[in-house]
Amino acid sequence: MIETIGDFEIELKKDDVCQSLGYRDGGQPTASISTLIDEELKEARQLIEASSYYQFMDVDDVSPPTVVLDNGMRIAVTGEILSWVLSPCQLATVFVSSIGLPLENRVAELLEEGELLRGYILDAIGSTAANAAAAYLRDRIRDLAKSEGAEITIRCSPGYCDWDIAEQRVLFEVMDSAETGVELSNDCLMTPRKSVSGLIGVGWGDKERIRLTPCHLCTRSDCPNRR
Repeated sequence: MIETIGDFEIELKKDDVCQSLGYRDGGQPTASISTLIDEELKEARQLIEASSYYQFMDVDDVSPPTVVLDNGMRIAVTGEILSWVLSPCQLATVFVSSIGLPLENRVAELLEEGELLRGYILDAIGSTAANAAAAYLRDRIRDLAKSEGAEITIRCSPGYCDWDIAEQRVLFEVMDSAETGVELSNDCLMTPRKSVSGLIGVGWGDKERIRLTPCHLCTRSDCPNRR
């Protein structure tokens, strides 16, 4: 059964937006850029239409690099890191989160008007908001899991670590019965662009193991999400 979370507010932090814009390792925007970020953050809050859709599936089998999920529909997802994340879990949450089209449309307007910097900043805010919407969903799943005595994993999305972006097709097959407002192209790109799909594992066993991140398995030392 697909569940829906809609009309929720996203906490947008300026520091996160600055990171998305490339200000890392103590770097700070100039006063004028900082003012533009504040102005576009204010506009973004009026444009975001956050929603999330999710459903639980049994983790039927984990035979690295393949994980088989089943809830009446049987699917397989493949990735060494993904299988490591889900191996201690009994359930996996398939999800799609989005902030809708209005912000994306406003970015296009700004670029067409020649407001390139404002458009770039608002686009970065949209990326931050999309991740925040997915994080909001993860918090909700964590609360549900804890109420049942379970723990959850990190959030995994196609295109990250070693999970092929083409497997977004499999996730969208699972969500096909829901009016998510998110469409997938033949190239596995989502519309609205500021959307996130993925899996969150849920388990009742070794909770410390379930909480572990797989960064020690990844060879990408420059990843901004490395923990």
